[in-house]
Amino acid sequence: MSDYYDLFLAVDLRPDVPEPVLQELRWLLGQAEMPPVLQSADWESHGVPWRVFDGGEASHSFDGVDTCVLVRAVNKPNPDGSVPWALTVRTCIHEDEFGVMMEVVEWLLRQATTEGWVGFLRDSAHSHSLIAATSTVA
Repeated sequence: MSDYYDLFLAVDLRPDVPEPVLQELRWLLGQAEMPPVLQSADWESHGVPWRVFDGGEASHSFDGVDTCVLVRAVNKPNPDGSVPWALTVRTCIHEDEFGVMMEVVEWLLRQATTEGWVGFLRDSAHSHSLIAATSTVA
């Protein structure tokens, strides 16, 4: 029997996320066409790229729904008046996809302004652990 992981992320991203990164993130969320160049993971070593954060249906291994939302956080602008991006993802990952998912998460968190804990990961066979990120913006 295979293990599955339930990944939950809630993170704010820099207001000035570069357009190629934003385009790729939207594709990963299932909200845009695939960009010509993918930077989020070493896709060649993992096979065909797929939309790792795509949601909108019941999770096949955990209670609830796999979902993803990316919006501008207009209700909480930065002190300089810029508006960050707010991202929430909940998705189920097969153990064979875990490596690529963690590459994508690491790529994404380079754009994060959230300090401290940004989510959790739970295994279908064990207890859960936490994922942390610190701000990459000075």
